[in-house]
Amino acid sequence: MKPLIWLFEAVILNYLKDFAMPLLALKKHLTEVMLPVWLKRAFDDKASQFVEALSLDGDHTRSTVVRTRTAARQIYVFANAYCRNAAPIGALDKAQIAFENLKSICWVPGERAGFARSYDLATSRVVDPEIDLYDQSCVLLALAWLFKATGNSGYKSIVDETLCAIDKTLAADFGGWAETASGDLPRRQNPHMHFFEACLALWEIDGSYTYVTRAREIFALFQAQFYDREFGLLREFFGPAWEISKEYGSDRIEPGHMAEWVWLIRRYEKLAKGDHTQLCANLLASSQRCRSGSFTPFILDEVFDDGSISKNTRRLWPQIELLKAYVAEYTAQNDPINLDRARQLATQIMTEYLSHTPHGMWRDCFDGSGNFVANSIPGSSAYHLWTIVADLDLEGIEISSFAARETC
Repeated sequence: MKPLIWLFEAVILNYLKDFAMPLLALKKHLTEVMLPVWLKRAFDDKASQFVEALSLDGDHTRSTVVRTRTAARQIYVFANAYCRNAAPIGALDKAQIAFENLKSICWVPGERAGFARSYDLATSRVVDPEIDLYDQSCVLLALAWLFKATGNSGYKSIVDETLCAIDKTLAADFGGWAETASGDLPRRQNPHMHFFEACLALWEIDGSYTYVTRAREIFALFQAQFYDREFGLLREFFGPAWEISKEYGSDRIEPGHMAEWVWLIRRYEKLAKGDHTQLCANLLASSQRCRSGSFTPFILDEVFDDGSISKNTRRLWPQIELLKAYVAEYTAQNDPINLDRARQLATQIMTEYLSHTPHGMWRDCFDGSGNFVANSIPGSSAYHLWTIVADLDLEGIEISSFAARETC
């Protein structure tokens, strides 16, 4: 028999999602339930850090290794929540403690400077010393919001130090940056996407020329290399000079990233004063085609560019990115179709991913047949869940559209 609180939470979620305002219900759940529960359970007081994941019953797992990107993303969540007056008591303090811990252990000075990829909470020793653009990007995002939350110029100094490290350690030919200091192949668009996200945050918060220039440079790289105009797809993997070939896995497509780029491009438009409506429409349409079934709103984790399935699973994060894309498109164009899609998807996310779990947790992955297959509750998904609250005014959208219906 499931704990009574699980059943009570499921009843509340079902009531809210059926109350004509599922986006507002989702925001309320993530802010008032998920956020304080995650802060309490996922922060390891002894190690002064957020954990990589929790077990399916909501407890700490046996593994004590945490990736830099996962720790940084959780630091971002609580710094951002503080800026939005949504953080639980003590959240910003824990975010700052976690960052100090991360920097003291994972920052590698010298000729190949940067944040190491992972470390062990039990021993406070680096496990994987690789310098990865993905990790540096997540650290920059955390730093942007720590600076915004505290006004401490020390965080901005670390931003600039990290950017210098990226330029030096991850210098690359043919545009962009090396994804790792070791120059591993295939080359990847995903770290550049998150570098773009971090630069947009820095642009929004600070507006310095350096951040603006970098964001423009990454978007130009997206247009020149990542986006396949012929097929309207986002390519993920490339050769050393951005070659597209099956040898490098270029035929593998991640629908969630196409949706995520829609959300990012719409943010970029507001800052750069451009119009990329057709580009966003193409990316969103390509993402929507990668469904896990004819009668489901959910998209798969990975497909091949011919439409066949590469990974017959659907994690939580692609669904959240698709939801963000729908709301971004509604916000940009006042398009009721995408608002209806957002409502339907939010309802399904609450029903399938946020129900029947320990209090405040989520079910992270299902297979193509709808069977629950996750073996943990990853901290990385807390970041994806929070961005739907942090970057989109769901409450304003929901209430205004509900009022419009009432007056018809």
